Amino acid sequence: MNYKALKTVIGAALAAFTFTSAAAAAPAPIDTEAQLDVMAASGVIQEEINTLYHTWDGILKSGMSKRSHYTFYAAVTDLDHNGRLELLISRHFLNKDPLYYAGDGISEEQKKGLQYLCNNYPSEVYGAAYEISADGSTLEPYAINNANTQFPDLTRLHIRGKKKDGVYVYDVDTQRMPRNESWTSATDRYGIVCDAQIVWAEVDLGVGTSAHTEGTAGIYGDQVEPFYTSMQLLYLNKDVDPYGSEAEAFLRNRLDSGRRVNFVDWQALDANARTALASSWYGWSYDDQD
Repeated sequence: MNYKALKTVIGAALAAFTFTSAAAAAPAPIDTEAQLDVMAASGVIQEEINTLYHTWDGILKSGMSKRSHYTFYAAVTDLDHNGRLELLISRHFLNKDPLYYAGDGISEEQKKGLQYLCNNYPSEVYGAAYEISADGSTLEPYAINNANTQFPDLTRLHIRGKKKDGVYVYDVDTQRMPRNESWTSATDRYGIVCDAQIVWAEVDLGVGTSAHTEGTAGIYGDQVEPFYTSMQLLYLNKDVDPYGSEAEAFLRNRLDSGRRVNFVDWQALDANARTALASSWYGWSYDDQD
């Protein structure tokens, strides 16, 4: 999909009245169990987990093991409704600096709040995507079309697609807490960013960023409260008040995105990839009503 088409898709995804809900019937009956067998036997899961191990080994050698953590998730979907299952991979590089610098001089409630912040606002997000081949015999990688935009946090991919020009488009919210080397002690607020994105599966996995928001997160006991100070609607190339009417209208259009895709972690995949993948797939819906 070229840039002009990408802008068209992003613009259309934000104009709720131009979209019809993805209530289309599921594909003709397909042998999902056989596809799950192929997916589990492909070796891709273990290769991806090995990538996790190698990355973590590099973190250990860097001397940052107390301040960092690396997590890995996978989900099984059918984003384009073509009956060929997809494997989505999401890797999170967690920044534990807030906990590290806070030390032991804070309450247990504050520690819980900081832990939640670190776990839910990764420093960096990476990932990959695959699809079962047309003949059903193997698992093939998707090219990722995310030029000039943040790789999406696929664990925050919402399950209800919206159809435009034959393409199902899905909302995803990618929130991060970039590492700030100036942090040397506990602080009241931590810098965060959030990208409102869309994802679609066609010949590749397409990614578009609709809005970019920046602000800070404060810790109040065990509660994390984000406060955004800037917001840019990228499809309009316009800065808006994060709490103004334009931002409110933009966010309202994303409220019907449904629940999130069901992801499983690397421990479950390492223990029994077939069982873990099946549990993710059984949470998929072609017309989510939650």
